[in-house]
Amino acid sequence: MKKGITLRFTISLLVITAILLTMLMSITSAVQVNRTSLIDNYLNKNESYSKKMASNANELLKTMQENIRAIAVISGRESTIDRQLFDDLFQENTQYFNSIVVADHERVVQAISPHTTGISVGDKLTSEQSKKAVDIKKPFISEPYRATTGRLIILISAPIVDKNGAYKGFVGGTIYLEEKNVLSTMLKEHFFGDGSYVYVVEKNGDLIFHPDRQRVGQNVVQNEVVRKVISGQTGSQKVTNSLGEIFLAGYAYESSSSWGIVSQTPYEVIDKPLNLLVNRMLLFSLPFLLLILVLAWWVASRIAKPLHTLARFSDEATLKPVPAENIPDIHSYYYEVRLLSQSVKIALQSMNRDLTHLRHEVNVDELTGLVNRRGFDGVMAGWLESNMPFALILIDIDHFKLVNDTYGHVVGDEVLRYLSRLMQLVASEEDVCFRYGGEEFGILINRSGLGRAKDMADRLRDQLAITKSPTGQPITISAGISAFPAHGHSAEELVMRADEALYQSKENGRNRTTVSRVAQ
Repeated sequence: MKKGITLRFTISLLVITAILLTMLMSITSAVQVNRTSLIDNYLNKNESYSKKMASNANELLKTMQENIRAIAVISGRESTIDRQLFDDLFQENTQYFNSIVVADHERVVQAISPHTTGISVGDKLTSEQSKKAVDIKKPFISEPYRATTGRLIILISAPIVDKNGAYKGFVGGTIYLEEKNVLSTMLKEHFFGDGSYVYVVEKNGDLIFHPDRQRVGQNVVQNEVVRKVISGQTGSQKVTNSLGEIFLAGYAYESSSSWGIVSQTPYEVIDKPLNLLVNRMLLFSLPFLLLILVLAWWVASRIAKPLHTLARFSDEATLKPVPAENIPDIHSYYYEVRLLSQSVKIALQSMNRDLTHLRHEVNVDELTGLVNRRGFDGVMAGWLESNMPFALILIDIDHFKLVNDTYGHVVGDEVLRYLSRLMQLVASEEDVCFRYGGEEFGILINRSGLGRAKDMADRLRDQLAITKSPTGQPITISAGISAFPAHGHSAEELVMRADEALYQSKENGRNRTTVSRVAQ
């Protein structure tokens, strides 16, 4: 009988399941709480950092505008600009500007430093931003634009007026956005580390600073955070950027330039502390889990041991008759167990009386003493379930109807018993001889293939052919053979293949053995 799940295993499994579910809920809850805390922490820090960077940018722009105005004042005092003086002024401002230019009211360059910008004194500036500087005659910070030199720049300008108040032109300081500049110096190092970074957008959503310089100038207005910050909002949120990456972003608006400052941290950085938390909780819980497991196993054993003893004995008792007095004494504190033990003793006495007779009636053919069709079905089902190889021989007595018609049914029954005895002599103890019905017989050959099955069938056939039967003459048989798993995986398939082979033996003249040729 196939063993099922034991009570001890069930109790232990319930305890383990309860512990694991409790651990899972605790870990899940802890991870969720810590995840929320980490997200809020990064959002708050990034918002604070973006505000700080916006404030720094505001102070920086004010300083840069003041320096440009100071140069404009100096330029307005003189009718001509001393080249050395202008170079000195640029050197004092190299930490702020990539270049400084002075243009007159017709936008003709009067001075420029450094002299490697690609523009020379006497050249005329043609950009819309230079036109705007001349038109408005006021200080302003331009939007990013592509200069005639091909550089993407921002212009910070101030008007030049002489001592009489007449407009003479403007001084412009430039920031080369795609090269090292004052913004990249201030913003490139994020104080968090861990992959966090800052980027800056102007009011149209174009990037004017990004750690990846190749992205400077790109428009990222589709980013939800960018849309909010260029509209003048300040805050923080989880966001998916234009490249499909998830970040925890804080953002702040810088009003004097209409720039948006965004500080963001990759969402994946929270995985490391969460994984560390889970590992620590598991390591901390493991000793307690093992202790509770041992305790649960001990308690389950105390409860289940007497029941297991009864169950094992009852299982053995179903296989062979056992006297009731051989039932082991069960000592238990549980009333139900003691009552069950007494009931088993009483029931076993009655069961033993009927077991042998019942098995004989159900599985044995009365005439031959072989296993009957019901027993054959049960044995084959068990062998198929255990998945072990075996062979099936189906046997039919040739011209048996003639035996009954010539000698009568009494002699015919003797012939059947005679064949049964020879089958049992040929077969081994592990094999099962059976009467399938009428004059049809068979042998189930345990753990064997087609070779041994054919040899056994031929030996039986040869023995019958040289031995006198109850009729006074030898009888012959025809046989068909199939095997598991070569010819099928079900009892129906195997019987059908063997029966087809048996039919082939009869068609080919009887008194022969045929192996099924139909394979799966």
